[in-house]
Amino acid sequence: MSNNILLGISGSVACSKTELLVSTYSKNFNFKILSTFNGLNYISDKFIEEYKPLSDWSDLKGSPHIELARWADIFLIYPASANLISKLANGIADDLLTSTYLMYKNPVYIAPAMHEEMYLNPVIQNNVSKLSTKNLIIGPRFGSLDIGDKGLGRLIEPDEVFNIITKSKDKIIVTSGPTTEKIDDVKVISNTSSGKQGRAIAIELLARGYEVIYVHSSNIEPLPHAKNKAFSDSKALFNIIEKESIDSKYLFMTAAVSDFIINKSSGKISRDNGPFNLTLNPNIDVVKAIKEKNENLITIGFSAQVNNELNFEKLKYKNIDFLVINNILDNPFGSKNNKIYLIDKDKLLIESGTHDKNEIANLIIDTIIK
Repeated sequence: MSNNILLGISGSVACSKTELLVSTYSKNFNFKILSTFNGLNYISDKFIEEYKPLSDWSDLKGSPHIELARWADIFLIYPASANLISKLANGIADDLLTSTYLMYKNPVYIAPAMHEEMYLNPVIQNNVSKLSTKNLIIGPRFGSLDIGDKGLGRLIEPDEVFNIITKSKDKIIVTSGPTTEKIDDVKVISNTSSGKQGRAIAIELLARGYEVIYVHSSNIEPLPHAKNKAFSDSKALFNIIEKESIDSKYLFMTAAVSDFIINKSSGKISRDNGPFNLTLNPNIDVVKAIKEKNENLITIGFSAQVNNELNFEKLKYKNIDFLVINNILDNPFGSKNNKIYLIDKDKLLIESGTHDKNEIANLIIDTIIK
């Protein structure tokens, strides 16, 4: 096991978790700690006295940023504030921590922590995306935030950090959003799926350190630290999953695939030609076809229904491992909340209450991935 961890701290109320991480795993690792000036305001005097975090060039002689970067087996920034993320993404080196980051030649584990509005700000999302091309972004997740709020931006827990840096995680495919089948070069058949539940599942899996292949509709925003693959129609969706599933362990098939397709017409069908009829042909069952090609892929299907029927027949027909059922009359496409039933081939595993889709994502993952 790599033993030398260089731990970076930035200004965040989540620094209490930093102290817990170090105290819990100090027997497992040799920690050296760098802090921004503001980070020192969020850690206790006792922690400062015991671990003596470095925050200024004068704390060490010589060229400490070079020496520290070469000493570290692992470089972890926990927590990373919006300000620090922006500096790192743009090559700003105005203190010991940011200068050491630029010296470090290997990927850095970066754990964002901030309020949801800050994390989802397009500027921060762009900076996280930049950093993810070279580094390992771990979290954040949906949960309790400062001043009693809930949202996406919560720092992941110390035990999850330990599991991430000491173990390799599985590759997981998550699909999200609707397919769009062309009628002609202008008009399409689609559905009103928002992709929110699939996105919430992908975010939570990323927070747990999994390698996530986020396969999303082309009109849905990518996730900055997932491997993003965009699709338009069901054929493109199938081709992406088929390729990525070769070495994946799980498939969360959350995308809403069109049940019907038509023979596309070239150009634009004009209303000046008067009425015309569409012949709808049954579409390929994407998840069933994928499972037939890769029986070892643990596959979770999603069924949008107009009732609460526990559809064991559908699960067995598709030969998938789990089926998540939601009633779209009670929780329409695009809503913030969801209520689900989760079944396997034999029984009902979960009947949830009505919760935020991020909380539903946690519930599904906790039940399926042990």
